Amino acid sequence: MLKGRDRHGLGDVIAVDRNYVPMQEVSRRRALCAVVSGRAHVLNPATFERHRNFETGLELIIFPHAQACSDSKLLLGRLERRVLRRDHYTCQYEGCHRKATTVDHVVPLCQGGSTTWQNLVGCCLPCNQTKGGRTPEQAGMTLKALPKGPRAHLFERFEELLRRASAA
Repeated sequence: MLKGRDRHGLGDVIAVDRNYVPMQEVSRRRALCAVVSGRAHVLNPATFERHRNFETGLELIIFPHAQACSDSKLLLGRLERRVLRRDHYTCQYEGCHRKATTVDHVVPLCQGGSTTWQNLVGCCLPCNQTKGGRTPEQAGMTLKALPKGPRAHLFERFEELLRRASAA
């Protein structure tokens, strides 16, 4: 049985606003409903012209009446849960392959760190306790990757889609 992202195809389609700025990833089902209802149009990624047939090019859709999305809208919900989802529920410290059950401040709050996307990583409880109130360097630990904000991966996927379309 397929779960969540696989079952609904979340992340298959990039929705852009009227200025062609990526807003969010949506499932193919939600994209199709938006196109059929007239709220969105399918775009050719190479030319940004509207497609007539949405079955062949349903990778990029435009919501022509949408305003640019602010980051505050993307921060709705519990930040911790979204950080764990971003990190695929895997501990982000090198050498550890356990499931991430906690969220760690890379630069601890007691050392002036903030609660932002770029300062939070998912990690397991033993790694979180080992690191304590120290930075990874002070604790002798290294991160697998630098944490990114919620839209960074979206812009990377958007650029890749445009590169593929222009090469074809």
